[in-house]
Order: sequence, then C-alpha cells, then structure tokens
Amino acid sequence: MEGSGGGQRGGVDVWADVEPTTTAEVDGLSAADYDALMGEVAEALGDLHGAELASRPARERVLDGLGAARRGLNAATLGGDEAATVLDGDLAGAIESVGELQTQLGAVGFTLAREAALRGLHQDVAMSLVDWLRVRCPWLSTQDAAQIGAIVTVSQSPTTAVIGEAVAEGGVPVHRAAQVARTMTRLASSLDPEQQEEYARIVTAAAARPDLSDRDLGRVCHRLLEDLLHETKPKERERTAIELRSISRRRVGPGLTRFTIDAPDGDAATINGVLTSALAAPAPGREARGDGGDDEGSGGGPVEPDTRLPGQRGYDALMTVIRRGTSNPGAPPSTARATVLLTIPFDPERGTPAGPASTMAGDYVPPGQAGELACSGELTPVWLTADGEPLALGRTARFASPAQWKALAVRDGGCSFPGCSALPQWSDSHHLDHWARGGHTDVDRMTLLCGRHHTHVHQRDLTATVSGGTVTWHV
Repeated sequence: MEGSGGGQRGGVDVWADVEPTTTAEVDGLSAADYDALMGEVAEALGDLHGAELASRPARERVLDGLGAARRGLNAATLGGDEAATVLDGDLAGAIESVGELQTQLGAVGFTLAREAALRGLHQDVAMSLVDWLRVRCPWLSTQDAAQIGAIVTVSQSPTTAVIGEAVAEGGVPVHRAAQVARTMTRLASSLDPEQQEEYARIVTAAAARPDLSDRDLGRVCHRLLEDLLHETKPKERERTAIELRSISRRRVGPGLTRFTIDAPDGDAATINGVLTSALAAPAPGREARGDGGDDEGSGGGPVEPDTRLPGQRGYDALMTVIRRGTSNPGAPPSTARATVLLTIPFDPERGTPAGPASTMAGDYVPPGQAGELACSGELTPVWLTADGEPLALGRTARFASPAQWKALAVRDGGCSFPGCSALPQWSDSHHLDHWARGGHTDVDRMTLLCGRHHTHVHQRDLTATVSGGTVTWHV
C-alpha cells in the first residue's frame, strides 16, 4: 500500500495474514466474498490490538478497557424509535450479548472489589465492604453490593475459593455465585474442610450451567442441606440442625415482606403448636356493625363469620405471641397462651428424658431438646412411664412469676453462664433442679440463661449452685 505506515501499525504488518489481492480481483468479488475478506481484516486488527493490550500494564488495560467499553455502550444506545427498526433476529442476538456483557462486567467488578477488600480500603475509612462499594458506586443497589460482599468473604477461604474464581473468570454471574456463597457460609460450621471443598465444587459447577435456572440452582443448594442432614450421624444430627437454623427475609413488594424460617425439630414443634393453637382458631362471630356488641343469641344483631384464611389466622397467632414477649419480656402473659402438649418418655433413675418426645400433632422432638422445651413457658410437658402412662402434668407454678424474674434479673444481671454478656431481657428463667426431678420454682434454686446457653446446659445436663447471690456453674 502507498504511504509510510498505511499497512503497518507500530511496526507490525497488519496485512500479514491477508492474502494479496489485486484491484481487479477485488472489483470482481461477490458481496459474500467481500464480507469474508473484511472479516479477515477485522480479525487481524483485533488480534493485533489484543496483543498490544495484553503487553500493557494492568492499570492501563483496566482503565482503557473500561473506557472503550463505555464508548461502545454509548454507541449501542438506542432511542425508542431506533429500537423499532432493529430486526427480530438482531434484537434477540443483541439481548444475548447484553447478558454476556453483564456477566463480564460483574467479573471485573468482583475482581476489583476482592482486591480492594484484600488491601483493606474499606477499613481505612471505617466502613464495611458493602457500604464502601455503595459509596464508590451510588448506582449499585444494597442487594447487589451485599452479593459481591458475600462472594468476597467466602472466596477468602481456600476450601471455597473456587466460587470467587468462577466469577472472576466470567463463568458464573454474580447473583448466582452469591446464592452459592450464602449456602456455603451457612453449611460451613457443619462441614470439615474436605466436605466444604467438595460441596463448593458441586454447587459452583451447577451455577455455571446456563441451562439451569435460578430456581433449579436453589434446589441444588437445598439438596446439599438435605444431604448433610442425612449423612450426619444420628447423635450429631441435632447439633447440625441447630447450626443450620436460620431466618431470612425478602421484600415481596411495597408494604409486604416474606420471612422464611428453617427451624430445628424442637423449635418447629413450638412454632407449629402456636400456629395450630386456639389463638389461630376462627374467632367467634361478632355483630356486623363492628362495635363489639354481643354475639348472636344475646340480643345483638346479625353475626359476621371470621373470614380470615388459615394462613392469616396462623400469622395472627404468631404475632400475638411475639407481641406478648416484646411488650413484657420476662413475665408470663396475663391472658391464655398457646397450648402445646409435649409427651416425653421419662427415665426415673436418671431423671432425664428417655427417648424422643412428640407433640399431639406428631412432630418429632429430639431427646436432647425435650428437657429444654419442657423448661420453657410455651409448652406443657406430659412425662410418661415406660408403659406410656402419664407420670405428671406440668403446672403453671413451674414458671417464674414477674416478681421472681425481676429478682433473678437483679441478682444475675443477665445470663449467668460463665463469660456470657446477654442482658436479662434476652434471658429465660431456668430451674437448677429439673422440674421432673422434684425441683421447685424458688429464686434460690433458679437462674437466668440466654437461649444459647439454655440449650447448652440442657444438652450437657450441667448443674450449678447458688451461694451468697452468686451462681457457680460446674462445667
């Protein structure tokens, strides 16, 4: 070609891979052959630019690459009228390209966020990584920033680093990797390092499959949870279930939030007891005028039936229990509570539950939790002999009165277990002498325990003594 550099760029011959073609041959090319020729030229130029870009420092490549992407997206921006002129096939292809670009952009963003976290840039300004990302990228939603943060956190462990690598390589979109990260974080305490690595590999491979929907990926994550519970030894299953307890919430829409609860069997029995108790029963009909008049048959007007759906009645029952607890923590409610009967096989020699307990609805309760639940004010235990004959029914006198609870709060100052700083309002009264073993509801034979240590004490059957207003645990 004529001119000093018309066929070269930076001293490299850009036509090196293109067969020489005379003007006559070009003039005689068909449209298809001409397009093929121009494609070869573009590919040669692309390879050249790619080689040049790869040889440049990372800082320049990142900034220039993102700048070129921004310019390209600006060029691809269409107005409403322009979009209407795009053919169907081109429109579908463009949408697919947008999806690919979003995954690539997510990979770049995650890689940079991970490096920022490693350098502690967010800590330098006393922020969490999520808040730091939101400050640097105000257009980034809190949910998106939290997803990146979840992946960064789980990727710092060698056993689950495969999740971050899959995102950085562009093989898994951020939102799917975040689901994987949350699953692995939840399971981590119940898995040994080898299991963590294997589970992470399995679920990351599933997240990388484009033919697997987000819902199907959720099923894969749930399958890991089921596998863990089934494979765990029976004696360890209760502890694993407690470790896997969780509650999550998701905004359904303006004014409505969905809560999802994973509860161990013992707690599930309590919740189910509330949802099926008299609190969730249809309310007696009231007068249609809604002024709180007498029921039908007592001189009032026509009766309106309770039109609440079963799910709504269950929700109202649960909120009734929650409001009672938050409005007067530590004191028993003054009105009727939800009644949950718990049948517990009893070993009179040891004074402890002798096997799995169950509710009237047939819900299974592990032996280790039976004694703990029997100590709570939301359940009425029915202790059974080996022949199934009731030994004793729990009495309301076994619950600490409001005055006793206040005395315990003053004496113990909160959870009495060594090293625990839980406040009194987050603690329950506990019988040092088990109620089933003849214990009494007396302040000098009771103490306060937070929920976690209440479970710990019952699972290990720990004892304590009270002397001079001081509770000493024998651990």
